[in-house]
Amino acid sequence: MKKIIYTVAFLLAGATAVRAQVELKQTKAELADFILLENGLLVYTLKEAQGQFIYSEQRGRSETSKKELALNTGVLNAVIGGGKGELYVYHKNGRNQEMLAFYTLKDGSFEKTGERKLPKLKNHSRNLGLFLSQDKNTLLVAADLGRSQGYEDLYVSKWENNRWSKPGSLGKAVNTRQAEFAPYMANDTLYFSRKEEAAAYNYSSPLDLAAGRAGAATKLAPFINVAGSYNAYYKKAAERQMWISASREQDYFYTAYLLEKPAPAIEEVKADLVPVAEEVTTTPAVKTRAAAPGLKLFYAFNSIYLNLEEVSALARFLNQQPPGTAFVVKGYSDGYGTAQAKEYVSHHRALQVKHHIEKYFPKKQFVITLEHEVRDQKGKDNRKTELYLMQ
Repeated sequence: MKKIIYTVAFLLAGATAVRAQVELKQTKAELADFILLENGLLVYTLKEAQGQFIYSEQRGRSETSKKELALNTGVLNAVIGGGKGELYVYHKNGRNQEMLAFYTLKDGSFEKTGERKLPKLKNHSRNLGLFLSQDKNTLLVAADLGRSQGYEDLYVSKWENNRWSKPGSLGKAVNTRQAEFAPYMANDTLYFSRKEEAAAYNYSSPLDLAAGRAGAATKLAPFINVAGSYNAYYKKAAERQMWISASREQDYFYTAYLLEKPAPAIEEVKADLVPVAEEVTTTPAVKTRAAAPGLKLFYAFNSIYLNLEEVSALARFLNQQPPGTAFVVKGYSDGYGTAQAKEYVSHHRALQVKHHIEKYFPKKQFVITLEHEVRDQKGKDNRKTELYLMQ
């Protein structure tokens, strides 16, 4: 009897409820804010000995990093927001040479579309933080403008009658004797960071723009605010949350994180709608591991978790395999770190992939064998997990 097979594709159950935490950028230079544009371009600000400058790179491809000449017309430059296809940038060349400029990305290059002067600020601090709303009508300021609660406070200025209003304090509910910095606004919520001795933490607060006041501040979730660490520049856009963390234990590597919903994986299910006339029993052949891996998955430095691109690559690979496929999942660590740390990382990279497969592809009943290896060589090519098919 002829066997008819129909292929049905469906979204994995529960996949849309899962969130993926991704390391967007890791650097030993001080990372002073960043933004991820719609086309996957990561734009970020680094503090350097000669000043503060803006760089860009394609998400997940650090080798594409470059200093954006068009965005660095000052000695101090900073990304302060964006919207409607534009990027908003602060430039400073001297005490009275400060400007807010607007840029669009065209044919791979940033082009200036407009500018505004900064409001008059008598800042008594060496630090200045700015955020410009998408409609360009609200400017949040972190500075010491006198009569502050202590160090830097948060202020708001509004664009009215083609000029900025005098910045007004957002009130004692958010301004304390500690330094408040890195302001950001989404809908009716203010997000900011606060210094607490040697650490910093991210907070949120209800924001009443009409009254120019913010409500009681609440510290954000623990995974965003690692205890005893520097946590700052939190922002939330639609389903995405982003922030920067640095820790003494990591020798002060600054890491930009992204938390978002991954694209739901699609699993193909093959169903027999016509039964087979005869059942044939065969002796299973002994399988051997393929000489070359069917898939290689790569990791950020010191990470045991896959980024979104690698999760998608894994899903595509698994969707191509028939139910019951056997393969070896082998994790690797490169030569950085102590022997104990390298052993842990190599083993847990493979283990995390196994857990991911078992959670999202249970119906395929894959047969998985784990292996791991520590390599002496250093670099991204040795920070990986490989999947070998059993043949």
